[in-house]
Amino acid sequence: ERGHSLESIKASIEARKPDFDSYVDPQKQHADAVIEVLPTQLIPDDNERKVLRVRLVMKEGVKYFNPVYLFDEGSTVSWIPCGRKLSCS
Repeated sequence: ERGHSLESIKASIEARKPDFDSYVDPQKQHADAVIEVLPTQLIPDDNERKVLRVRLVMKEGVKYFNPVYLFDEGSTVSWIPCGRKLSCS
């Protein structure tokens, strides 16, 4: 969209990895919450990478932090994804 090629974007990310490893990653151990954004595991051979997997990791015992649940705590959920859709009927 902004005139960058996929190769130049990947090269830019790779060039920043040493800084991430030195400065960002070590801070995770001190964080109250970490948000990870990764490629989906729901779509095999997903070359478009438009569907993402997001994980929120929260430290236990932090004052004023209440756990976040997608479903009620203790729920049992059974779900089979439908290919490129994120819901099934």
